[in-house]
Amino acid sequence: MRQRRIALSIRSGQSFVEYTMLIMIVGAALVAMTAYLMRSANARMKQEQQELNYYKAER
Repeated sequence: MRQRRIALSIRSGQSFVEYTMLIMIVGAALVAMTAYLMRSANARMKQEQQELNYYKAER
């Protein structure tokens, strides 16, 4: 009976560590994606600004 409790405790701890690692990996992926999304948004805004400046210069 005691061995069974220890085995359940180890499995429970292992599950906790696995879920924690999974959450950390997903979090790191989200942080990395944020950097690329910000770069993309900045590039798009710069492109719009250049187009507006071009049309403004034509007038």
